Amino acid sequence: MIVGVRLDHRLVHGQVAVAWTHHLNVSRIILVSDAVYADEFQTTVMKMSKPAGVKLNIFSVEKALEKMPKVEQLNDRIFIVFGTVEDLSRFVKGYPKLSEVNYGGTKKRENTKEITETIFLDPKEVDETKEILSSGVKIFIQQLPSSKRTELTLSNL
Repeated sequence: MIVGVRLDHRLVHGQVAVAWTHHLNVSRIILVSDAVYADEFQTTVMKMSKPAGVKLNIFSVEKALEKMPKVEQLNDRIFIVFGTVEDLSRFVKGYPKLSEVNYGGTKKRENTKEITETIFLDPKEVDETKEILSSGVKIFIQQLPSSKRTELTLSNL
């Protein structure tokens, strides 16, 4: 069962590996990132970052979409983590069953708009986020389980 979906440029790190995994009682993290999937070093780093006793799968967007029928049959409590809005957007288009996504963090970069103190989106990411919202997926911003949850709407963009 999918118990959480998060967008976080830091991927599997302290907040995901400890706070969210514990809060959601996760037994499996599925990291969906074309970049990490193609990078052996980053894959190794992510495997070392996961909490003990929690399984970790790393998939490209295409591989994740291919695996979803099997994922749906697992008895695990699953937390899906995306590293980029682009990967998330492509996944949502191919897997319309997601109901909500936690935007946990995106990097501040040149040509990005500050949505909150942890969410910065460039024009393409704003468009992709609008598409995700328009598809019926709810988006909320929440750093930690103990943090205030803020809904992201089209009017916030």
